[in-house]
Amino acid sequence: MEASLKKLRIRFTLSMGLLSGILLFVLCGVLCISIFASSELTSRAVLDAMIEHPTDEVVDEMGRPCFVFVSSPAGVTVPAAYTDRINIYGDSAEDILRAAVETGNGKFAEGGFYFRVVSANITDNSTMYAVIDRTSDRQNLLTVATLVVLIYVTALIVAVLFFYLYSSYALAPVGDSMKKQRDLIANASHELKTPLTVIATNLAVMKSEPKSTIEENAKWMEAIEAQIKRMNGLIVNMLQLSKMENAPLDLKDVDLSEIAEGACLGFDALCFEKGLRLVTKIAPGIRVMGDKDALERLVASLLDNATKYCGADGKIGLRLTADGKKAHLCVINTGEAVSEEDAKHVFDRFYRSDGARSNPDGNSFGLGLAIARATVLAHGGTIACRGIQGKGTVFEVQLPLAKTSARKTEQRSDTPVSDSVRDLPGECDSYEADNPSDMLPPAE
Repeated sequence: MEASLKKLRIRFTLSMGLLSGILLFVLCGVLCISIFASSELTSRAVLDAMIEHPTDEVVDEMGRPCFVFVSSPAGVTVPAAYTDRINIYGDSAEDILRAAVETGNGKFAEGGFYFRVVSANITDNSTMYAVIDRTSDRQNLLTVATLVVLIYVTALIVAVLFFYLYSSYALAPVGDSMKKQRDLIANASHELKTPLTVIATNLAVMKSEPKSTIEENAKWMEAIEAQIKRMNGLIVNMLQLSKMENAPLDLKDVDLSEIAEGACLGFDALCFEKGLRLVTKIAPGIRVMGDKDALERLVASLLDNATKYCGADGKIGLRLTADGKKAHLCVINTGEAVSEEDAKHVFDRFYRSDGARSNPDGNSFGLGLAIARATVLAHGGTIACRGIQGKGTVFEVQLPLAKTSARKTEQRSDTPVSDSVRDLPGECDSYEADNPSDMLPPAE
C-alpha cells in the first residue's frame, strides 16, 4: 500500500506540476508580450511625433538617441535640432542614414546598433525619416526575459515542492480508503475462514463414515447449514455496506414515525421472548427525506443491537422527536454501559468489543453498526454512541427533516409525543428505577 501511495503522490505531483507549468508559462508569456508591445507602442508614438514636429524637443524625454532627416535628390538634410544626435554615431552615421532610407519603415541593425524607422513623403521628391535607437530597449527586453525565465523556473520548483507536500494531505482519503479496503479484505477473509473450516471439518467427519445414514449425519449437516447461513449473512452485510457507502440513495419524503412504529412492532415478540421491556415515545408525523427501506433497516439494526446487549430482564427505550430542522431518534438499553474507548470504534467495520465477542447473542460480524452509520451519513445526518454508567448505552441519530415536516414543526412550540407502545410504565421524561428512557434527551 505504501508503494501505491508513493506512486500516487508522484503522479499527483507531476500532474499538478505540469498544470502549474502551463499556467505559469502562459502568465509569463503574457507578461513578456505586454512589455514588448508597450515598448513598441511607445517607440511608434515618439516616431510619429517626430515626423509631425521635426524640430520639437519633447523627444529628449526619451533619454536615448533619436533623430530626423530628409532625403531628396539633392541629398540628405538633417534639421539642426538633431545634428548632435547623429554625430554620436561617428563614422557609422552615414551608413545608418543609408540603411534607414533603404528600410523606409521598420527595423534595421547597423554598426552594432538597433533602430526603428518611420518615413513620410513631404513633397513629391523628398521624404522625411524619423529614426530611434532601440539598442537599450533590446537589452532591457533581454534582461526582462531572463528575469521572467528565472521567476518561471523558481515558481515552478516551489509549486512542485508545494504539491508534493500537499499530496500527503490531498491523498489522505485515498490512503484511508485503501486501508479500509485492505482491512475489509483481511477481516472478511478471517470471518469466512472460520465457517469454511467448520464446513470442511464436518464434511471430513461425514466422509470418514461413508456408510452412515442421513439421520446419523443430521447434526453435521445442520452445522454445515448454519455456517452457510453465517457466510451468506456476512456477504449480504458487506454488499449492503458497500451500497450505502458508494451508491446514491433514492431519497423521498417518508414518514419516519411510521417506520419507527413498525420496527417496534416487529421487535415485540423478540423482547417478550427474552423477557425484555420495550418502552417508546414516538411523535407522530415526523417526515424526513430518505430511503424507506434503508431507514427501516437502520431502526431495526439499532433495536437488534439493543436486544443483544440489554441483559436479562432489561429495558429498551426508543424515542423519536423533532425540532424545527432535525428529527431526533434515540435507542437505549439498560445493559452494561459501553466504554469511552469502545464508543469511539463501535461504528468501525468488523469492530467488536470484548463484551460483544463474549455475548452469546452477539453472533455478528461487526458490520451492523457500520451499516447504520453509512445509512445515516447517506441521509445527511449524524449518529453517536455513548455509555452512561449505571444506566446503559444510548445511540443518538439526527436526520434532516423534510420541508413539509419542518414547516409543521416550526408552527408548534412543542412536538406532541404519544405513548405508542404497549407496557409503557408512565411518562418517559423523568427517570424511574425501572424506566430507561430518562437517558433520552427531552423533547425540544
